[in-house]
Amino acid sequence: MTAEDACKLLDVQPAASFEEVLQAKNRKLALVDGDTEKVVAIEAAYDILFMRSMKKRITGELEVSSSVRYADVPAAPKRGSVVKAPVGLPRKQGGMGGIGGLGSSSKASAPKLPASGLPVGFAVPGNQQVLLTQCGVFGGLAVWALVQALLESPDAQLGDTAGLQTALALGYAVYSLRENKKMGLGKATALTFGCLFAGALIGTGIETWLRVDIVPIGNFGSPGVFVSEVVIALVALGAIFLV
Repeated sequence: MTAEDACKLLDVQPAASFEEVLQAKNRKLALVDGDTEKVVAIEAAYDILFMRSMKKRITGELEVSSSVRYADVPAAPKRGSVVKAPVGLPRKQGGMGGIGGLGSSSKASAPKLPASGLPVGFAVPGNQQVLLTQCGVFGGLAVWALVQALLESPDAQLGDTAGLQTALALGYAVYSLRENKKMGLGKATALTFGCLFAGALIGTGIETWLRVDIVPIGNFGSPGVFVSEVVIALVALGAIFLV
């Protein structure tokens, strides 16, 4: 499917913004009434347009106006002006009543933060059970890679990269983003591999400074496993907090 086909399927213009594409996708999904083939086609069209939008934003082809403000970022009041509360909103209450209200709203929805104009944001996980499961899986893979390296000889550690554990972490991250954040396959894969590249760069930079192959940390002296540990950590953070 080409980008033109995706635009026709979602009934959007080629120059449509990400928000317009997302709204068009949601409208189409609401009309298919559970038709699996149509749902797959709509998701595929959305993924294609999402990847195109992300590429344009990263390469600078699509500029984000500096005058754009997010809904949760109020404009700075002019000097000397009085800021008025919006009509219809309840006044802030003191004491335990205000604290109770804050607690109930934080449980209802997790706060989301914008990520530099990209169609990606950050959100604090609201489901503690899912969070514990994610921490257990990623933590188990990291410990598995570390223990495997410690049980090897120094010569074997130099060639170990913990490739299996890293691959499992990537696969679980894509699954977790799709299952828990309801992302399309394209976006989940792009975010996961973005975390992979970021972790590889950071891990390589730290390892170049530490040089665990020359100055081992205890019995650990594997540069490849060290970088993989950083990659798994970055992928885990992405799967937990990115939306």
